Amino acid sequence: MIRLLHTSDWHLGRFLYGKSLIEDQAFALDRLVELIDRVKPHALLIAGDLFDRPLPPESAITLFDDFLNRIAGERRLPVLLIPGNHDSCERLGFASQLLRERGVTIFSRVEDAFTPIAIRGDNGAEALVYGIPFVEPVVVARALKQPKFETPDEATRALCRELLEKKTCARPAVLLCHAFVAGGEVSDSEKEIFIGGSSHVSHSAFQGFAYTALGHLHKPQRAGDERVRYSGSLLPYSKSEVGHEKAVLEIHLTNASELTVNQHSLPCLRDLRYVEGELAELIANASEDAKRDDYVIAGFTDKGAVLDAYLRLRGVYPNLLHVSRAGGYQPEESPALSRKRERESLSELELFTEFFHASTGADLDASERSALIEAIAELEREERVG
Repeated sequence: MIRLLHTSDWHLGRFLYGKSLIEDQAFALDRLVELIDRVKPHALLIAGDLFDRPLPPESAITLFDDFLNRIAGERRLPVLLIPGNHDSCERLGFASQLLRERGVTIFSRVEDAFTPIAIRGDNGAEALVYGIPFVEPVVVARALKQPKFETPDEATRALCRELLEKKTCARPAVLLCHAFVAGGEVSDSEKEIFIGGSSHVSHSAFQGFAYTALGHLHKPQRAGDERVRYSGSLLPYSKSEVGHEKAVLEIHLTNASELTVNQHSLPCLRDLRYVEGELAELIANASEDAKRDDYVIAGFTDKGAVLDAYLRLRGVYPNLLHVSRAGGYQPEESPALSRKRERESLSELELFTEFFHASTGADLDASERSALIEAIAELEREERVG
């Protein structure tokens, strides 16, 4: 039997409504270390979005360095990870060859996927772990010497097929992948990972792997198949994640690819909650709230103008993050402001398309639209790399 722990989407260095979550992330990683000591897995899998941005703050790098020292250094536990769409493949892959010798495997390039890591379990059980870093389809096409892939699904499907075809033994194969698998339940804190075309990957792309450890979606869930799963994020990172149970998945796998999955709750230093009601009612209720030190997002329902709502609520909820009007009085919005809000909700592609039409009186043709999509994608690639 092989025991693996599957986690993802740590987003170290994340801010929520301007509040640094590094203390909360450190607490969660301490709980993960405790879980590792109880479960005694044969490897730890981290399925991308280790950091919240390509250039993480020093505190995030220090926190991860300390975690690696405790897990890979002191406990000699193999750690296998991939970059996600928030990470920089190049930066995360720094010193990856040296780290691999110490049991830390970073699949930072597509080519790394073709060198799996053998994980040995109890009673002769063994599995091969592969990792696909988050990259655009054009990068996969270059690595596979293919002319072009139109969608992430095509690229992922081709790469998975190539990995399995080159597999030369009967040992079960485990895959790390950071992707938006069709049918998954999303939240507000997940960025769209591709511009133009469908960003979804079908769960059938992973057929042939005994288990696929996914990252990107923040709620623990199956992705269309018992063997294809998201572990979810380390902490709640948006209002839409209020009530999510944050977890780590414990995977049991035999040489015959028999699979068992156990979900372990990961406690938070402070929960994220949403409260709603009239301002006076919210203030009164807070005095009897045993968890008023939690992170709180508040929506007040008073009609008419309300003064100093944030300061008044901050006096009773010390970790108040955000206050907004949940309903009731809404001032009339001017046409100009309404148009501004509409424009702010448009994507880069929609904004330029609208600008082009306003300037020329014509619509983009197919080739112009394709060139624009590629240009925007290139800008996003440059932003991730820094």
